Amino acid sequence: MASAVVYKRSLNKYGEQVCGDNFQMTQREDSKIIVLSDGLGSGIKASILSILTTEIISTMLQKGVNISEVVKTVASTLPVCKVRGIAYSTFTIVQIYKNGTIKLVNYDNPESVIIKKGEIFRPSYTEENISGKKIKVSTFNLEAEDFIFIMSDGVVHAGLGNLMDFGWGIENIAAYLKRMHRRSRSVKYMVDSLIEVTNSYYGFKPGDDATLVGIKMTEKSGVIIFTGPPLDPKTDKYYVERFLKFDGKKVICGGTTGNIVSRISDKKVNINLDTPTHGGLPPYGEMEGVDLVTEGVLTLKRLNELLESCKNNMFEIDIDEEEANAAEKLFLILRACDEIKFLVGRKVNVFYHNPALPFDMSIRSNLIRDIAKNLEKLGKKVEIEYC
Repeated sequence: MASAVVYKRSLNKYGEQVCGDNFQMTQREDSKIIVLSDGLGSGIKASILSILTTEIISTMLQKGVNISEVVKTVASTLPVCKVRGIAYSTFTIVQIYKNGTIKLVNYDNPESVIIKKGEIFRPSYTEENISGKKIKVSTFNLEAEDFIFIMSDGVVHAGLGNLMDFGWGIENIAAYLKRMHRRSRSVKYMVDSLIEVTNSYYGFKPGDDATLVGIKMTEKSGVIIFTGPPLDPKTDKYYVERFLKFDGKKVICGGTTGNIVSRISDKKVNINLDTPTHGGLPPYGEMEGVDLVTEGVLTLKRLNELLESCKNNMFEIDIDEEEANAAEKLFLILRACDEIKFLVGRKVNVFYHNPALPFDMSIRSNLIRDIAKNLEKLGKKVEIEYC
């Protein structure tokens, strides 16, 4: 099944504290929805308009409302500027279905750049007039390793009147992204490279907000995190076998949990004392058939702090994989996965928790709920199973 890795970078207009562009990503059972909106002008007013636009579109599409009704709602909510005669907010929508079908909807934003099998792909569009607004809609299929780049007009207009008469332009942007694609298949690298060039074309004083969202198609991937021993020791074998048979990445969080898996699978946990431990976290380890083994509550607490610091996507945090501590290693694994399952043991650790209190009030239980909530906000599908 198809999925995607999404990464966004923005430049604020020079002298502004906030960006007038807004990006939001939501998940439906059948698809991932990505929305980029560009508010008219810049600063606080533009930011509010673009946030309102992405919120309306994302919420309605997530609830299954068709695009015509969505656009009608946006049109009735955001009036046209009386002075310029143009909309207060423009937008691009990318809906990625599990079968690889892409629905691309554009209202007055620059044309998207699509790289399919290493070449620039130009899909055919139909134009629909909805509530007086000309909406361009295209439906096509992509596969793993294909890319879509959506942007605000601040990217296209970089260099306008300075280095170039008409700005950078979409054709030059497409050619640049194609060259970057030959160097690296990293969506982060491609977006970062283009945004840095955009900034330089503005003389490092952007004349407009500029946002680029890169979308890399991937195969759907999942991870299971086993943390905490099962309530009934008689069920240890059952849950360990389920954990090890999971089709995807596997992580153990907790020393006792690691010992249980090690005992039942007859596989040794190897803790590397030379692994990075900054932030006061214990070193992490490995086990045959398991991608990562970490300490429990402290690592999960730090993971949650990392997630809380992300506003739109998990690529906002730049982590050196070689220097990553246990929580950062886990963060990188979660970032690469679409679906995350927590297998949470209900046996409490008296070191962290008063045994007289119910499990629902335990530190681990609260942490997992907070982590799940933050992951869902970042577009991940999360399931929690207690054992």
